[in-house]
Amino acid sequence: MTMLPDNETPPPEQSEVDRLRAENTLLRTEKDLLLKAAIGFATDAGAFQRRHDKPETR
Repeated sequence: MTMLPDNETPPPEQSEVDRLRAENTLLRTEKDLLLKAAIGFATDAGAFQRRHDKPETR
């Protein structure tokens, strides 16, 4: 965030950049939380099982 003297307001473009940065941080946090939840559900459902030493034949 840009520091301005108390009597100045930031230009509209800078305000928009600051808002978008804050939103980006929130979205990244939410994405990380959802990813961890999805991994937890997949683990509980047995989606991550050990593979055999031999590859599957098709």
